[in-house]
Amino acid sequence: MPARRKRAGPSMRAGKAAARKLTSLSHDMEVPLNEATDAAHALRLMVYGLEGIGEKKVGRAVAEIAWIACQRLDALEDAWRSVCEITVRAK
Repeated sequence: MPARRKRAGPSMRAGKAAARKLTSLSHDMEVPLNEATDAAHALRLMVYGLEGIGEKKVGRAVAEIAWIACQRLDALEDAWRSVCEITVRAK
């Protein structure tokens, strides 16, 4: 006679609920993260326009801020991708 299978306990159900919430949160983050990244890159492009009209000093300051924003958003995107990979594996 085959052994009886155990039903999922409370910790198993809680783990699945947490994985569903994490998946939902990671999907909710995708659009705002992409929009913020696009905005930072657009700011960097504006710098080229400022420099093109002779505003090198202003352009350089804006470029520095845009570059920092791009780096931080890239780091955030890497972390977000890791979360997405974890949620895919949890399913």
